[in-house]
Amino acid sequence: MINKNVLISGASIAGPALAYWLNRIGCKVTVVELSPTLRLGGQGVDVRDQSIQVVERMGLMDIVRARRVDDIAANFVDKKNRLIGTLDMQALQIEGGGAAEIRRGELSNVLYDATRDDVEYVFGDAISGIKQDESGVDVTFEHGSPRRFDLVIGADGFHSGVRRLVFGPSEQFVKFKKHYFAVTMASTPFAQKRKSTLFNEPGKSVMVQASGNGPSMVYLAFRQEEPIEYHYRDMEHQRQILRDAFKGVGWDTQNIIKQIDNDPNFYLDAQAQVIMPSWSNGRVALVGDAAHCASPFSGAGGLLGLIGAYRLAGELFAANGDHVEGFKNYYAAHRPLVLEKQGHLFTGMFVPSTWWGTKLRNGLVRSGLLKRFFGLDKPNTTPLTDYGM
Repeated sequence: MINKNVLISGASIAGPALAYWLNRIGCKVTVVELSPTLRLGGQGVDVRDQSIQVVERMGLMDIVRARRVDDIAANFVDKKNRLIGTLDMQALQIEGGGAAEIRRGELSNVLYDATRDDVEYVFGDAISGIKQDESGVDVTFEHGSPRRFDLVIGADGFHSGVRRLVFGPSEQFVKFKKHYFAVTMASTPFAQKRKSTLFNEPGKSVMVQASGNGPSMVYLAFRQEEPIEYHYRDMEHQRQILRDAFKGVGWDTQNIIKQIDNDPNFYLDAQAQVIMPSWSNGRVALVGDAAHCASPFSGAGGLLGLIGAYRLAGELFAANGDHVEGFKNYYAAHRPLVLEKQGHLFTGMFVPSTWWGTKLRNGLVRSGLLKRFFGLDKPNTTPLTDYGM
């Protein structure tokens, strides 16, 4: 097989997953990650549908299930914390073919542990320049010495530096979806162990996930017609954006907002999708959110990254390392699923924009029809291609 020396940018989910499969087919893999260590914490990631097959083929599904968020229910409440309705999370996972929700950082750690002995990881550095020719790619780094690789893969997320360097400014590929989403650690007396609690006002959502095997996480989302200007690494500005958006919102929201300054892993970003006519340019390709971010409201970012990494490595293997053929077939194989997930967002469930929409959602919860209405009871178990890796 040709083109065995591969550089991957990004060590979250898609990057280590791709490193696992490339190592399996005999590649020499280097992963460079801007963060000085693995980034732990973060929102829940659903390992469901066909991504279960990927993780099972890696031999890691038992570990993922052992570390999953152990929610038994999601409770919908009003501003006085009175119960409106409940969603049975355990039934949802069973109906999803054995799906498991796991923190993004936990899944990243599982994938890192499965690859660290066979893959070179370089933390605290990032790609600063890419220049490719017919036989390889010359890469410069912010700190490390220049190196040459056969292929470079950008698995560096929604704000992908590889995408910017090779494909152009992000603005031409990013479609704003009129919402912002934040994740933080905070405590509230309304949290119930092993349950999520969701409160809404029109265009605002606060969800506290108090799992029994980890810290309580709070997810906040708000509707915003026009994008807000800020730098994605400016945490203080992002905290102020959240304070302004949730000023005066009821339930225990103000207590939660007071705590965001205490969380060094606080995260806020626009709900947006990455839509590209191609995920490759010469010897450089993209995978995961860098290629096709579907937004957290799709509930599909993790599964798309896992399946995309599997398909990218598989198609390169099937093409004997020929990147032109492999990248083309990867795009053709994975794009239909990406389009499906990008077209199916859960904003109506999590952030109804009106009181009427909130009442409709609450009625679906009480009637037990919420899962059917949003298609949560229809897992995709179609067998993935077996590439023989």
